[in-house]
Formats: sequence, C-alpha cells, structure tokens
Amino acid sequence: MSTDVPKLVGDAVAGLGFELVDFDRSARGLVRVFIDHPAGISVEHCADVSNHLTRLFAVEGIDFDRLEVSSPGLDRPLKTLADFQRFAGCRARVRLNCLVETRKKFDGEIESVSDTGIVFRLIDEATETGLPKRAPKKVSAGKRAKSAKAGTVVEAKRITVPVASIERARLIPDL
Repeated sequence: MSTDVPKLVGDAVAGLGFELVDFDRSARGLVRVFIDHPAGISVEHCADVSNHLTRLFAVEGIDFDRLEVSSPGLDRPLKTLADFQRFAGCRARVRLNCLVETRKKFDGEIESVSDTGIVFRLIDEATETGLPKRAPKKVSAGKRAKSAKAGTVVEAKRITVPVASIERARLIPDL
C-alpha cells in the first residue's frame, strides 16, 4: 500500500488549524514541513505539529529519520492561486518557466488574480505617460524637479502572467 504522504500531512496540519505551505522529503530520510497561519507561527506551534506528525507517521508506518517543522519565513513561497489572492497587494519575486513579454524573472506587486492569470505591477520598470506628475514618496528633489518639468507621470508597467507559467514565486519581505 502506498501512502500519499503530502496529502496525509496536509490533512493532518489542516486538522490542527494550520496551512501546509510546503512539503519536502529527501532520499536520506529528512522530512521538511512548512506551516503557516494568518496570526503567525510560533515555536510552540511547530512543536505541536511535529509531535502530531511523529505519532501519525508511526501509526501509518511512514519511514523517516528526521522531521523538521517550521514557518515558511518572511519570503514565503507562493504556490497556489489562493496564495496569490491572499497576498494581493504584496511584492513578490517571480521566476517563470517560459518567456512572458520578454521576461523570465521579475519583481512585482500582485495587483489582481483570476483563474487565467495574475497581474503584476513591475517594480523595476516604469513607463512615462503624458499625465500630470505625481511625485513618488522617495524621490530626490533633483529627480522630482526634472520629471515635473517634463510634465509626465512615471507609471509602472503591468504584466499578466498565466498561472501555468510560474515556476517559482516568493514574497519580498517588507522590512
């Protein structure tokens, strides 16, 4: 009988009130589980989940040498559509598995999410339009004066990425 360990772990973690963010199992017997909760993760949460999973693995006959349970960290991976919806308005570092608008990597703010794609406002690039200038918060006086003379608005470029094209995405911590 083969057990779907990631599903088993996901169900167990959800039963304890947490979200399974990631699961990794190495050939050397290491099992890594990353959990999250909207209120955050404490060391006690990790210990509770670890104790529960250790007992569950014993009952299910799942062989492992070491179990690590932790928070996904400030640069949390975004893996599902629900992750992107939950973190709309946050910044993410994205790597694609194919070119989308001549890009494979970019940093952007998650603007909107649909079943077909995710709209990002690119952080590293801006385009100029003929609208009146609205100065960004952290621009030097010299640059602000130069842009104001031109009478332009610096507006960030947007890119729509199909969900299937995202190879990897992680939140950019706002420190």
